[in-house]
Amino acid sequence: MTVTRHSSRLAPLKDVLADRMSRARRYFRIAGYFRSSLLEIVEEELSQIDEIKVVCNGELDPNDVKVAKAAAEGRDAVAKALISRWEQDQTSLDNLLSKDRYRILHDLLASGRMQVRVVPRDGKNVFVHGKAGILEYREGGSTAFVASMNESATGLLHSYEIVWEDDDPEATVWVREEFDYFWNLGVELPEAVVEHIGSVARRVEYRSIEEARNAGALDNPASSLVERPIYKGGQILRPWQKRFVQTCVDDWRLYGKARFLIADDVGLGKTLSMAAAALVLALLSGGGVLVLAPATLTRQWQTELQDMLGLPSAIWSTTRKQWMDAREFAISPRGDASQVAKCPMRIGIVSTGLIINGDDEGERSFLEKQHFGVIVLDEAHKARADRTGEDGVRSGENRLMEFMERIAVNAPSVILGTATPIQLRAVELWDLINILAHGAPHVLGESSNRPWGTDDSIGYLTGRKAWPTDQTDRWALLRNPMPPSSEHRIFRNIRVGHGLREDAVRGPRFDELARAIRSDVALEFEQIVKQSNPIVRRVIRRSRAMLEDAKLIKKIEVVVHPNSEDEIPTRLFNGQGLRMGFSFGEAYRAATEFCALFASTRPRAGFMKTILLRRIGSSVMAGLNTTRALLDKNQEGLADEFESDLFMETKGRLVLTPAEEQLLREVESHLASIVERDELDPKIDLIIRFLDDGHWLEQHGSIIFSQFFDTAEWVANKLAARFPSEPIAMYAGGKRSSVIQGEERRQAERDDIKEKVQADKIRLLVATDAACEGLNLQRLGAQINVDLPWNPSKLEQRKGRVQRIGQWRNAIHVMNLRYAGTVEDEVYTALSDRFSDIFAVLGQLPDSFEDDWVAAVLEGRESVRYFPSRVQLIQPPMEKRYWRDIADDEGLDWESTERILSSRDIEEFMRKGW
Repeated sequence: MTVTRHSSRLAPLKDVLADRMSRARRYFRIAGYFRSSLLEIVEEELSQIDEIKVVCNGELDPNDVKVAKAAAEGRDAVAKALISRWEQDQTSLDNLLSKDRYRILHDLLASGRMQVRVVPRDGKNVFVHGKAGILEYREGGSTAFVASMNESATGLLHSYEIVWEDDDPEATVWVREEFDYFWNLGVELPEAVVEHIGSVARRVEYRSIEEARNAGALDNPASSLVERPIYKGGQILRPWQKRFVQTCVDDWRLYGKARFLIADDVGLGKTLSMAAAALVLALLSGGGVLVLAPATLTRQWQTELQDMLGLPSAIWSTTRKQWMDAREFAISPRGDASQVAKCPMRIGIVSTGLIINGDDEGERSFLEKQHFGVIVLDEAHKARADRTGEDGVRSGENRLMEFMERIAVNAPSVILGTATPIQLRAVELWDLINILAHGAPHVLGESSNRPWGTDDSIGYLTGRKAWPTDQTDRWALLRNPMPPSSEHRIFRNIRVGHGLREDAVRGPRFDELARAIRSDVALEFEQIVKQSNPIVRRVIRRSRAMLEDAKLIKKIEVVVHPNSEDEIPTRLFNGQGLRMGFSFGEAYRAATEFCALFASTRPRAGFMKTILLRRIGSSVMAGLNTTRALLDKNQEGLADEFESDLFMETKGRLVLTPAEEQLLREVESHLASIVERDELDPKIDLIIRFLDDGHWLEQHGSIIFSQFFDTAEWVANKLAARFPSEPIAMYAGGKRSSVIQGEERRQAERDDIKEKVQADKIRLLVATDAACEGLNLQRLGAQINVDLPWNPSKLEQRKGRVQRIGQWRNAIHVMNLRYAGTVEDEVYTALSDRFSDIFAVLGQLPDSFEDDWVAAVLEGRESVRYFPSRVQLIQPPMEKRYWRDIADDEGLDWESTERILSSRDIEEFMRKGW
């Protein structure tokens, strides 16, 4: 029995390993990492071994594995996670140079002679750092070794490594025990990974986009998406995202146009779905891409396009009148409004605020004259018809809807995105579909005799309008537009029997149909029309609950605080609200009287009617600052970040009556006395209790939301004083983001803050609502609402910041804070027993029924209680329709595609302007 020590300093270790492998029949290996580069060195020796087993780290982020295991019960999602990690380390050049060894590795794995298991670090398992192995010889006997090297070419050729070899049977038994332990912990390499390795070995790049176009490959989304940075970043396009892209491409194949409204829930990756579809459709059309989004989302769009898809883009600066790249460098002349129609990049991003508030003769007019390949409108619910009359009849439209209806005819593909397509009336969904119909008769039918072309047709889906009983009238609802053959055998039989092309929009008359088909239509009409009507066919909606049920994402419980198990002193509460003293009550009484007086003489005063009550309800500090701004008669000082964009108020000097000014003086006096006493605010008290005593800071990390910068800054400063060694990020708009640690504050870019949160270097984030649109914070596990928006749907959007794809926790914690006796207290108390009714309507409340909601609040507390009944319900056929194709990505195995576009060609294409 011999112990042999080997040093790469004295002799090449590859020779030692090759010698032992050439005599082996079985090989068991514990490796920190396994690299196929090993095959370059000992390919011949490995190929002669009958059985090879390797257990190693999978280089999987523990959060990814937790999500993967929970989402698809292990195997399928782990395969996708492993593939994405595999892609993370590969470039197209790597793949080219490594094709031979990938082929060998695939053959070994596919034959079953080689098995690999990966040990994920999921909280139960450790990181496999030790390296050891066993070689069992054909002639009998074995040898075991412990080494510093991984199973890779680098370890054998380029690093200083040492190996301690022992052929004592006891050594083999000892190493085998260690191997078996980790082998049993490991996840077997799924077949999908094996096939992916084989496809990489066979992968070929098209020599140009034109070659791919001529080969008909551009309508295969995988050819342009499979090597995008999302895969290099350890992520992957999810089945429902792939399905949306494929649906858009199928529409393009059929009609030469793609028109859809994507209405997925918050947190399901709508932006990425729309961006990926825009890339493929731009390649197909060869045209430019116009992305319209609220100002608060333009930067997020640019970041996701670059980080996830590797696509350069430009943002139009409305103040500088020029295009800016991702580094905020100007890439067009300054001060020329006409340049908005000449974006130097393929993708141009423009704020919807410009469309809403812009000059008719300015940028709007230049954009209206431009032709595009793709137009994307994010937050599409902001395009609204004017239906303010009691009968709800359309009397006009806002400027965004007017613009979209005009420009839609200038692009073959139009994509609308919103989580809340219905605000108060279901007809608003029809209004959005009608945008898609401009320039695209296949959406709602050809112009003459199209029953879906009038807005009252939405009544069929709400149940307010009965389906016709006459068979000819029934067929009219299916005839124009007539669905493609793929929708139902009836449409297939009609198209074949009448010689109709698949892109023919109008079908034959009812009396022209064969008797058997007329009979089938009569028998199956309601089932077919509910699933294949043009409105449902144009709306793609996947809810979080749907994806949870399909086990595509894990179900995340939301634990709401305060609750009965929190053991919070009852002295802090008055009912469900936090108890405040006499001064606060008097300040709030005077503020209520001021708002009522102000609103009574200024019916069109917008948010000014309620701003004081909102801000006092947020925090004493915000209320005091607002009161003083009002007394200073400076409306400019009242606009919080982006608030002016949300309410579209005209800024100017306020004119107050003596009675109004007297009430404001009362408010100021009472609030100032509270600040001067410097007592611990009960909101701060509870936040500290949960962060410290409840271990939220240590166990979960937390984001704290406020509607207003004043409140957010007040909270951040209080927490910095309480936790002086903890970095606290202030995430706000403009240049107001910063990181505070103790008494030191450093200005910070929001992107830098997001990176530090994702890297677990910042655990406590205080943020304003407006700044956080589109923010992804699944690393955090607790959310604190320091104030409650009067529109309850805003809470759902806040929760969507942490209840997102990639959240590995089984539960997130949400704390809602409000002062007793305020509007927030009464509103949320009144609604507490009705929330289930509200959220059953759409899964969440719309976020732009603010005016109606505020009117109900000002009218009286009872009107608040009955407000939910005013929201119209769309029955769930659109969810049922997409249930059948989201449960898997059958036919969408993009990761195994073998013909691809080069990244360089795609980038060059995207850097060509309009």
